[in-house]
Order: sequence, then C-alpha cells, then structure tokens
Amino acid sequence: MVNISRKTSLIIFFIAGSIFIGIGIVSVIDSNIPRFVQISETIKPNQSGFFTPDMNIGNIANIFFNKSSASIVITDPLNKVIINKTQNNKLFNETIKSDKDGKYKILITNTGNTDINLNLGAFSKASSIAFSGQMMLIITGIIIIILGIRMRNQA
Repeated sequence: MVNISRKTSLIIFFIAGSIFIGIGIVSVIDSNIPRFVQISETIKPNQSGFFTPDMNIGNIANIFFNKSSASIVITDPLNKVIINKTQNNKLFNETIKSDKDGKYKILITNTGNTDINLNLGAFSKASSIAFSGQMMLIITGIIIIILGIRMRNQA
C-alpha cells in the first residue's frame, strides 16, 4: 500500500478544489455572454409560442414564418410593447435590435387555420438555472480544499 504524506494530500486536494472553483468561475463569465440561438418550431392553429431571449444592448432577434394568420407581440425588459401586429396570410420577417439589457418577450399566436413554421434567431444568455450549477462547482471546490486542510491538521 502506498503511503501518501499529508503535505502531498494537501497539494492534491488544493489542486482538485482549485480546478472546481476555476471551472465554476469561467462558466459564470461565459454564461453572461450572449450566443446566437436558432429555434425552428411549428405552432398549431389556436396555439401560441412564447420566447424570452436574454439580450444585451445591440443584440438582434429575427422572427420569420410562412404565410399564415397570426398575432405578434414583442415587449422589451421593461414591458414596453415594441411590436404589436396582426398578420393575415402574409410572410412575416421582422428583425428587432435590443436597446436595453434583459429579457425580451416574444409571443406569437396562430390565429389562422394552418400551421405556422416559425424560424427564430436571437442572441441569448444562459438561463438562471445554470447559475445554480456553477455555484455548486465553486462550493464543491471550497469544500475539497477545506477537507485537504483538515486532513493535514489531523494528528
């Protein structure tokens, strides 16, 4: 059986904990950078699609769908209506540019008798659920380092 000194154990625990903390911090930083996301979805008659891209100032969202009747409402993070349109069997192609940081709300309601084939492209950041996973990585790293220190201090 290999006998590992307490100093070596402390170094191993410290490196492992630091890796967990580092990955958590890098992940927090990365998740706050908006990435372009494309969504293709079919919205049946009398149904709605609701999308909430989390954008920074200057990011864009492009909404395109086939000839169909629909109601489109887009609001900014302060719930100010940017677009409120009703389409009647026309192609819809609209690009919005965010002038505020935060979650924009895009609601598309199919008021026609045919399916809407929606293509949505928007910049969006990671969800707030991702933050809890990142914090768990950081906390795990701290616990590993504390365990290493406790092992070294035990007689």
